[in-house]
Amino acid sequence: MSRLKSIHWGYWIPLVFLATFCALFVRSFLIVPLEIDGNSMEPTLYSKQKVLVQDFGRIRRFDVIIIKMPDGKTYVKRVIGMPGDELSYLNDKLYINGQHISENFLKKVIKQNPNQTYTSDFSLKELTGMEHVPQGEYFVLGDNRRISKDSRTFGTVKANWVTGKAVIVYWPLTDLKWIGKNN
Repeated sequence: MSRLKSIHWGYWIPLVFLATFCALFVRSFLIVPLEIDGNSMEPTLYSKQKVLVQDFGRIRRFDVIIIKMPDGKTYVKRVIGMPGDELSYLNDKLYINGQHISENFLKKVIKQNPNQTYTSDFSLKELTGMEHVPQGEYFVLGDNRRISKDSRTFGTVKANWVTGKAVIVYWPLTDLKWIGKNN
């Protein structure tokens, strides 16, 4: 019987150690939890929701990213303009390099108030004096366009300020969802 107990512990101790190490590695380097603070990303993300942030991978248009500004403030915003893009908004429509690009993640909220402008008209040149988003930078907006502090106020975001992208809302469980280009 004592040999059975030693085999039992000899098996479980390394397994528990390995599982703990893997969990700490993933938590520290690959996927990090973050609590949303504020309402600038509504209706996609709400204050007090908790999301998992992937801190690796390529940034794509409409990804929801986490930005650590040089002043230490952290923002959660959506990538609208990629490096090299010329962009503008006219009549609540996004134009990238002269082509209308649909923002599916806003369709529902715009339909709820069809007679109100959701995103005010502007061009990158009017806001920043630049024709194109600089290389190594992104133009970001909050989904709650009327109140969001974003690239319209603080300018483009340098790639090295991006600490990751939000991939899933995990808390509260009733709000569990993947965060993608369409939501």
